[in-house]
Amino acid sequence: MKVIKTLGFITAFLALAVGLFFAYATLADYQPQEKEEIFRSERCDTIKVGDTISILSWNIGYAGLDKNMDFFYDGGTKVRPEEEATKNNINQIANFVEKNDSINFIFLQEIDQKAKRSYYFNQVEEIDKRLPSHSSYFAMNYNVKYVPLPIHEPMGSVISGINTLANITPRLAERGAFPFNFEWPRKVFLLDRCFLALYYPLDNGKELVLINTHNSAFDDNGAIRKAELNLFRNFLMSEYDKGNYVITGGDFNQCPLNLNTDFGKEPFDFDDYVAIPDTLLPNDWHYVFDNSVPSNRRVVEPYQYGKTKITLIDFFITSPNVDVNYIKCMDLKFENSDHNPIIGSFTLKKEETAELSKEADNN
Repeated sequence: MKVIKTLGFITAFLALAVGLFFAYATLADYQPQEKEEIFRSERCDTIKVGDTISILSWNIGYAGLDKNMDFFYDGGTKVRPEEEATKNNINQIANFVEKNDSINFIFLQEIDQKAKRSYYFNQVEEIDKRLPSHSSYFAMNYNVKYVPLPIHEPMGSVISGINTLANITPRLAERGAFPFNFEWPRKVFLLDRCFLALYYPLDNGKELVLINTHNSAFDDNGAIRKAELNLFRNFLMSEYDKGNYVITGGDFNQCPLNLNTDFGKEPFDFDDYVAIPDTLLPNDWHYVFDNSVPSNRRVVEPYQYGKTKITLIDFFITSPNVDVNYIKCMDLKFENSDHNPIIGSFTLKKEETAELSKEADNN
């Protein structure tokens, strides 16, 4: 009888502890607004129509998903490599970005500000100091006091997000929420997805809108991804309807329209294959990607060329009044991240050229 009472007490204590933990996690849950101003300046730079700009976009995988890693959410078991490997990864990532400091805009996703998984090293600050010619605009999308998974090695606390570095001063930098998530309690421990928009006045009275995005993954039935795309479409179209020029890039966690899934010796990842529907945007909008190099690999195992499944989920979308000069996915062989960086060059069409292109697309 005494043993039964003891077991009952232990069970009640554990149930109370679990209940209190979930109550604390719920009360501490990050609740971002639909729109949040990150930066505003009256001394912003004006860009000329006809100018060419360059963008580098890279999901750096919190410098923890190098070629030797697997990841528990992706079917592996691990959360992070050893501290020395993590520091080497962020150093190599920062070196690459620094070598490309002539690029106007750097779009980074999955960059940690303070997190157990990256040994509490401020990656935002590290990249920022390597680019003194650029200003940094950070939008948080992951703010959890304690992630209890995986059980054998909990991820712990995470403050992370997306970061845009620019050598041209914007009028406004604004965080836009993707206000869709899983049901409670799962949503308490997952990302609050967002995009970061930078606004630049143009010499023709319109604006250039540059958008860094990191859309949802691990969406069981696709409903969250679909809802995000619908919101995103409405945002992009509303800006273009004002006469603005729109370029968005990042990790969409979906494949672009018209992707060729044949990457030669590298097997394509059809396990979680989701493609953006051809009805999302009008035909005169452009999905811009380099189909010769995969941008992402599956993290179910350490990377092995020809065995590990790959995909392409990092790309740009441009409005009809933007010309694409080139797009290149840099084949870094997933050395320091589970994504390869992409670099693009874009020219803002002069109004008469944009109108001629619009007429041609309509015909």
